[in-house]
Amino acid sequence: MLQIHARSLAEHGGIEGVREPGLVESALASAANTFHYGGGDLFDIAASYAFHLAQSQAFLDGNKRTAVVAAMVFLARNGVYAQPAKWELYLAMIDIAEKNKTKSDLAEIFRRSASENS
Repeated sequence: MLQIHARSLAEHGGIEGVREPGLVESALASAANTFHYGGGDLFDIAASYAFHLAQSQAFLDGNKRTAVVAAMVFLARNGVYAQPAKWELYLAMIDIAEKNKTKSDLAEIFRRSASENS
C-alpha cells in the first residue's frame, strides 16, 4: 500500500507521510475480513480497500487517489478488468470521504464497470 501511495504522490504531487500507520493496517485488515468472513466477491473486497483507505485518511495527502489505485490493482491482480468512468470514481470517493456513500455503493460501481467492459 505504501508503494501505491508513493507512486500516486510521484505522479500527482502531494505531501508525503503516513498520519497513522494503524489506520493503513486497519484498512487492509478490513478487506481481509471481507474476504474471510463477509462472503463478498472480488468487487466487495476491492471496495473495502478503497472505502476504508478513503475514510480513514491514514496518509497526509493522496488518500482517495491511493484508495482508487489500490482497488483497481487488487481487481487487476485477480483477473478482473474494471474501468469505471473517472468522473464517477471521483464523485464516489468524495462521497465516501464525506460519509455519503457506502462500500456497497462503491462495489456496485466496480461490478457494473466490469460487466460493461466484458
